[in-house]
Amino acid sequence: MRAVRPPLASSPERRNGTRDRLLDAAERLYAARGFRATSVRAITAEAGCNVAAVNYHFGGKTGLYREMFRRRLGALREQRIWSIRRAMIRAGEGASLELPLRAFTMSFLEPHLDESGGRRWMKLISRELLDPHLAPGTFQREMVEPVQKALTDAVRPICRGLDARAARRCFHSLVAQLVHVVQMRHAPGAARGGHRDDFALTAVVDHIVRFSAAGFRAHARTEIPGGAA
Repeated sequence: MRAVRPPLASSPERRNGTRDRLLDAAERLYAARGFRATSVRAITAEAGCNVAAVNYHFGGKTGLYREMFRRRLGALREQRIWSIRRAMIRAGEGASLELPLRAFTMSFLEPHLDESGGRRWMKLISRELLDPHLAPGTFQREMVEPVQKALTDAVRPICRGLDARAARRCFHSLVAQLVHVVQMRHAPGAARGGHRDDFALTAVVDHIVRFSAAGFRAHARTEIPGGAA
């Protein structure tokens, strides 16, 4: 049975005229200036619509900001979950542990290969961490937990003996590696000279997959105090 990929949150199937122009404009301006320095008037001017449209569609500036983040998180979440599921469907019963790890690693890093879009997303996250305006738990609820579940559901049947708690810890360790790679690839002058090749995409993906697979397997052979949770 062939699985059908769901449309991403920002795909043409879900575009909605004024509403999406506002979200697109807000994403650009919030990334460039931050929440406090971006006025509703600036967003509507960028989007080519009137100020009342923000209240009509989002209930105000904060609502627009939160929906802008929710849309982007949703698109990234679905991309990552689908990449894992597609890899597992294609492999069938012959799936190796490295397969879902590689699928997730690539889906995490690919959006950051787009210099403009990747940098914009990093700026949005950095600004939100420094000056929060999202509802508490948004990142955990909209991104971390669903993707974590998709990856651990794929990994645990392959990696026998890996309990739920160890799987979660391994997932967070993997994500930490990926976040570091993204930061290093975008930081000006961070990877220079002889260390530049350390962050070449193919090499770094191969390393992370091998390193993480070894970690998952090691935890599957180790009894974790307190048992599964």
